[in-house]
Amino acid sequence: MSPRFRSSRTTAVLFAAGVATAAIAGCGTDDAPSTDDLRSSAGAVVTSVKEGAEGALSSVQSAGAQAGDAIDQAQLSAFVAAFRAAYPDLSADRETSSIETIVTETCPLVDEDASDDDIRAKVAETATNGSAEPTDDQVGQITQMVRAACL
Repeated sequence: MSPRFRSSRTTAVLFAAGVATAAIAGCGTDDAPSTDDLRSSAGAVVTSVKEGAEGALSSVQSAGAQAGDAIDQAQLSAFVAAFRAAYPDLSADRETSSIETIVTETCPLVDEDASDDDIRAKVAETATNGSAEPTDDQVGQITQMVRAACL
């Protein structure tokens, strides 16, 4: 779960609890609710909002997982097309799946926050096509393309 979503969910829960507490406290009757009643009501609101947020998160994650394959394939296809156009010597006579490995084998390193040297080494290794090896500049450019595809 992203930190941004957790922060939004926490803010929503606290806001709802504050509104409920203010609404209950604002009712001016002779038999005003006790502090325990207010805490109990606020706790129920917080629990309800939290459960609702968790349900919404589950739905979003499920939809994201279903859409993830399509997005990943679209990103891979875009990478392959850009790679073929920019580096004809590195893509000559290569199967699409061979070019896709540049992304599929490098993204785990990007996700693990590996060093730039490790990432560049993997890009250089997987981008090499027989005797055609990428230059240092090409490795840098391909690495940027890979990072964009990993998002």
